[in-house]
Formats: sequence, C-alpha cells, structure tokens
Amino acid sequence: MSEELVFKFMETARSRMLDQLENVSEELADRIPAGFNNNIRWNLGHILTVHEMLIFQLNNEKSGIPGDYVELFKNGSKPADWQQTPPSLEVLKQHLKDQMLKIRETFSGRLDQEAAKPFKEMKTIGEIINFSFYHEGLHTGYIWAMKKTL
Repeated sequence: MSEELVFKFMETARSRMLDQLENVSEELADRIPAGFNNNIRWNLGHILTVHEMLIFQLNNEKSGIPGDYVELFKNGSKPADWQQTPPSLEVLKQHLKDQMLKIRETFSGRLDQEAAKPFKEMKTIGEIINFSFYHEGLHTGYIWAMKKTL
C-alpha cells in the first residue's frame, strides 16, 4: 500500500470520528450510557493517547500530549476513577487535529521502516499506524453507539 493511501485512510478515519462530535455538548460527552464503562470524552482521549503510545512512543519519538493523559485514558481506565479534571472537548479535538499533521510530518518516508519496538506481529511503522487507525474505528463505533443510546 502506498504511503499516500495510508495517510489518506488515516485522515478519512479521523475526519469521520470528528464528525461524530457534532452536537455533542460537554455534558453529553460525560454521560455514561447503560451498558458502557466509559463515555464519549474518555473514548476521544483514549483514541488520542493510544495513537501517541503506539505510533510515537514505540518509535522513540516525542509525544505531543500532556503526561497525565496516559493515566486518564489508558486501557482499563474509566471516568469513575478520575482524580483530576479531564481536558475539555475543544482541547481534545484540537489535539486530535494536530496529531494528524504531526504523524504525517514525523513519519513521511518512513512507513516501511522497521519500528523501534514492534507491536505484536506488526513490525513496520506503517503497519502500526494502520493498526492504530483500525483501533480508532472501533472507538468511533462506540462513540456512535453512545450517541444513539443517549
């Protein structure tokens, strides 16, 4: 798959995820629907954080998010356990938009390069980026389902 296709898929996935946030208020973003462990805000932060961990940290690149995001949004975390105020929707949206540019700038011409630390069976930077956006698609589905439920 060409580099341009990878970046196009990445940008399409992110755009569709951000489209899900139309008409989502701060209050709605914090509600946890029946049957879910997390809320829309957590899913946004989780998407952002997992990209940073998989794409940047596994390749020894500097993360672009505050350090406390990992604790707030890592696997197994949930809003009920938060000891601090999470970032606003606008802050999360801006980080998510900025992240696209940073991924492209940092990894252009490097997608076939072996990752500094492979992730499961994925050995190249491009493979890890593709997996990360598959993961984003799953959480976009959760956001969509939460909006329908709420």
